[in-house]
Parts: sequence; structure tokens; C-alpha cells
Amino acid sequence: MTWPSRLDVVLGAFRWLEYAGLIGFIGVVVIRRLAAMPPALGWARPSMQPALVAAFIGGLGVALAETLRDWHPTGAGAVRVLAEGVALLLCIYVRRWVVPPALIAVAALASAGHAGDVNPAAGAVLTDAVHVLSAGVWAGGILVLATVFPPGGWGGEAGRALLERFGRVAFLAFAVTALTGVLRAIDSVHSVNALWETQYGLVLSVKTAGVLVMVAMSALVWRRKPAAAPYEALVVLLVLAATAVLAVSQVPHWTSTLSQWPP
Repeated sequence: MTWPSRLDVVLGAFRWLEYAGLIGFIGVVVIRRLAAMPPALGWARPSMQPALVAAFIGGLGVALAETLRDWHPTGAGAVRVLAEGVALLLCIYVRRWVVPPALIAVAALASAGHAGDVNPAAGAVLTDAVHVLSAGVWAGGILVLATVFPPGGWGGEAGRALLERFGRVAFLAFAVTALTGVLRAIDSVHSVNALWETQYGLVLSVKTAGVLVMVAMSALVWRRKPAAAPYEALVVLLVLAATAVLAVSQVPHWTSTLSQWPP
């Protein structure tokens, strides 16, 4: 197995920060929209700014680390950092039109990973983009729920109302996330043995285990045990860390299945 270099470790750390920021931003948008449904829940309006700050700092760090490693910046990286910076400035000074540039950053994130190395890349990049967006709705929503505090707690009427609204969209988002994740995993790991014989497969196995833990903890929260919510958010961050490690890990070489998709 070939393990990441020190520069790859730094790159992975910045990727984790960027992932957490972008996924968290999608979660903020989702929670805000759900809270705005009648009857409105005025207490559930988390700020977009912390997520965008994390995304911009992480994206800038990734761009710098990639430049040091490859001696030139990538086009997708430059677009991503620019979009994140524009979204952050709009959030601070204009307070409008923040979502479009942030979504551009999410789309650029999909094309910057291993999916962009597939030839042709259209199918894999599209799968990754849908995966990131759906993960933002589900996992990002979990992250954001850990930062808001309903009157009367999560066991109260206001807290249960938001959890019920979120649950309706989270289930569908998780299904889409799981499906697209399986498609990308099949494209990256060609056999079951590769899950423990390659570094990429081992990290993917850890990530999958983390997702299963998230599902179990979500069930606990739904069974009126909201004390598990902050720990579930911590598991989300650990899963994102595994995702960042995957991004800087070498994918085993073989003929890609998604590369057979029509352009």
C-alpha cells in the first residue's frame, strides 16, 4: 500500500475543512427552508457565514497545497475558491444571492475529485455532484441541527416539529446518497477483496461503517433520544474526514465501469 505524503496529509486536512463547510452550507439552506414552512419556526435560522468561512479557508488551502504538489493550480480548484469567496462576500455584505455561487463551488468540487479522472468524466462527475448535494441535505442537516437550540429542547413541541420536517427530506436524501455512493464505490473498488487489500478500500470501509453508525444514531434521535444529536454530528465530521482521505488516496487501477457511460 502507498500511504499519503506529508503534503497529502495537509491537503486532506484542508479538504476536510472545505467539505465540512460546503456540506454544512447546504444543511443551513435546508434547515432554513424547512423552518420557513408554516407555521414558521423563527428560532431555526442558523447563520450561513461560519460554513462559508470554513469552505473558503479549506478551498484556499487545497488550492495552495495542490499548487505546491503539482506546480500549477487546477482549473476546478480556482473556480471553486472563487465561487466560495464570492458567496462569502455576498453573505457578509449583501445578504442576498449567496446560494448560486455556493452551488457552483459544490459542482466544481465534484469535478475536482477522482470522478474527474474518469474518461469520459461526465457520468462520474454527475454522480459525484448528486452525491454531494444529497449528502449536504442529509448529513449537512444533521450538522446544522446540532447548532440550533429549540425552545423547550428537542423533546418539546418546537423541536419535534423541525425534526419531523427534516425527517421527511432526510430519508429521501439518504437514499440518493447511498445509491450514488454505491455507484462511485463500484467504479473505484472492483472487488470485495480490495476493501481490505488496498488503502483506498480500507478507508472506504471505514467511511461506510461511519455512515451506518449515523443511520443508527438517527434512529435513536427519532425515538425521542435527542441527546444523541451532537454525537451524530461528530460522526458526520469523522465521515467527512474519511472522505477527505479518499480524495488524496490513489484509486486502484482498472477499467472503470462508469467510463462506459455515454458522454
